[in-house]
Amino acid sequence: MTTLIRQLVLVLALLAAMPLGARAGDEPSKAYALIIAGEGDDANFSENYRDWSARLNALLTSHCGIPSDQVAVLIEKKELLPAIAADTSTKEHVAAAFAATTAKIHPGDQLLVFLIGHGTQLDKTAKLCLPGADLTSVDVAGFLGRIPTAEVVVVGGMCASDGLLESCSLPGRVLITATNQAAEGNEAYFMEFFLRACESFAGGAGQAGGKRPIGLLDVFNLAASECPKWYLRQYLLTTKPVSWRIDGKRSRLLWQKFYGKIPDKVMAPPENPDQEDEEPVLGEWGPQWKNRRIPTEHAQLDDNGDHIGAAVFAGNVFTPLTGTVEGEDGWVASRTVLGQPRGDKRPPAAPIPVEPTP
Repeated sequence: MTTLIRQLVLVLALLAAMPLGARAGDEPSKAYALIIAGEGDDANFSENYRDWSARLNALLTSHCGIPSDQVAVLIEKKELLPAIAADTSTKEHVAAAFAATTAKIHPGDQLLVFLIGHGTQLDKTAKLCLPGADLTSVDVAGFLGRIPTAEVVVVGGMCASDGLLESCSLPGRVLITATNQAAEGNEAYFMEFFLRACESFAGGAGQAGGKRPIGLLDVFNLAASECPKWYLRQYLLTTKPVSWRIDGKRSRLLWQKFYGKIPDKVMAPPENPDQEDEEPVLGEWGPQWKNRRIPTEHAQLDDNGDHIGAAVFAGNVFTPLTGTVEGEDGWVASRTVLGQPRGDKRPPAAPIPVEPTP
């Protein structure tokens, strides 16, 4: 009995000596997520942002197994998602959500950040349009700089999101942006394709019939391919009023989802309603390019911290990232599974200085 009491006293002493918020060494690492949806400013956009936020939350809490109290959803109006929204997505509430999440995170944990909405860029600084003051890439970098874990993923789903690379790039931190230049400033739909890629992988069975892990690089490669292909299946028709020919029934459904309530986005009746989506014909200039819509989203990934993203679709060629060479973009993402921390407790790396523009 005396031995048991001594052991109990020792355990209590060890627990008392641990700092507040410390985690026992054998406790498994945890995953956390922040879903931040900005201001839609239009019913059609607001509905898309609501849908993407809800699907992301369901994917992370259901398939990926992240407890709901470790996922914070912020959206322009709480009534859009009353069951899951923690608060409205004002800059003050975003800062509070980052602070609350930072207080919970330990080295070895995983943090997933999703930015949804309209975006702008000025002097390489990206902005997510929020109700009230906007969220800048410098703000995001400041929040992330307080995170004590190295396993951080940021998915910038807004247009002009490539501006995140200037401030937020860090060796080992995965940054995914919907665009690769400030000129790609139209509305971005990459998040739909990111979600569809996640959902397609989640639909398959894993080992021993369990849930299939969702590998980040696989998701990026698929989404970064399917998004521009959707644009390449669209052709402007010289009708009055102006309308668009959309090839493939899945692409037409997406057009309806994105533009269904926008009067000047008219889809022409299809010649073959049952036609499946086919691989777009690429190559040099030819008849396939006449009146064709040019993709305004070239998603890119940076995880080596050099502030330069690698794109799957460039020069009218699709080249998926392999993730096989350490130090090249894709290496860290290939070892990242949504909701399954690697448990690497090394501190975040130091940033690589940005080379001055000549």
